[in-house]
Amino acid sequence: MRLFSIVLTSLFTLSHSVFAETIAMPGKPTESSFPHTILKEVMKQGGFSPVFPYSDIKGGDLSFNRMQQDIISGKLDVFWSMTSKELEQEFIPIYIPIFRGLLGMRIPLVKKENTNMFANITNFKELIKYKAGSGKTWPDTKILEHNGIQVVKTLKYQNLFPMLEGGRFDYFPRGLHEPWQEIINNVDLNLAVEKNILIRYTAPNYFFVAKSNPQLAQKLTRLLNQLIESGDFVKLFFLDEEVKNALNKANVKNRVVFEIENPTLSEDTPISRKELWFNPLEVEGM
Repeated sequence: MRLFSIVLTSLFTLSHSVFAETIAMPGKPTESSFPHTILKEVMKQGGFSPVFPYSDIKGGDLSFNRMQQDIISGKLDVFWSMTSKELEQEFIPIYIPIFRGLLGMRIPLVKKENTNMFANITNFKELIKYKAGSGKTWPDTKILEHNGIQVVKTLKYQNLFPMLEGGRFDYFPRGLHEPWQEIINNVDLNLAVEKNILIRYTAPNYFFVAKSNPQLAQKLTRLLNQLIESGDFVKLFFLDEEVKNALNKANVKNRVVFEIENPTLSEDTPISRKELWFNPLEVEGM
C-alpha cells in the first residue's frame, strides 16, 4: 500500500511538473512576430515549452474576445494586446511594453491611390473629417473616439482590409511596425502606406495572463526583466524584420505628428522606466 502511495505521489508530481513547464500561447509554431520571438526566448530561458492550441485553425483569424475567453477557461496561458484599464482589471498584465512604444505611433494604411491623402493636413480639426477603421473591442477604438475621430468598427481584424479597399472608411491607423507586413499578407488588395502623418499616443502592449495564475505572471515578469537587463531584449527588437522595415520606411521625421490623449491608460504604466521605451522621433536619421 505504501509503495502504491509513493507511485501515485510520484506520478502526480511528474504530471504537475510537466504542466508547469508548458505555456499555451496564440499563433502557430512557425510564426516569427516579435511577441512570438520574445515569448519563445523567455520560455527558453525559463525552461518552459510552448504549446499552440490554435495551430490547426485555418488562417488563425481569432477574435480578441475568443482569446480572452480562452485565457479565462485555461485553454490559453498568455496572450498579448494593447493595454487598457479594463484589461488590466480583468487579467494580470506584465508591465513591459513589447514594442517599446512603437504601437502607439500610428501611420495610416490607405488605398494605393490615396498615399498623399493627408498631404495638406496641418491641424487635427482637418483630420477628424476622415473616418478610421478599427476593431470593435480594441482599446484603440476608445482612444480614437475619445479624441473625436469617427471610427467604423468590425469584430474581426481580417475584415478591416477589404473594408478599407471597399471604401467603408478612409484609413486604417496601424502601429509603426505593422502596415508593410499587412500589405504583404493582403497582396491581392489595393493597399499602401500613407506618406504624410503620424498619430501618436502612449499605448503599450503587454503580455497578459489569467487572474488565477499569478505564479506565471511573476515568472514572466522576472524573465523579461532579465532579458532587458542583459540587453538581449533590445537586440532582438532591432533584429526584428517588422521593426527594421518600419524604421527604414516610415520616414517619421518628415511626417506631421498629431499627439492625442489615451484615456484608457492606467496609473501603473511604467513611464518612468526609460529603458523600456524607444522614440524614433528623437533618433538622428530616422
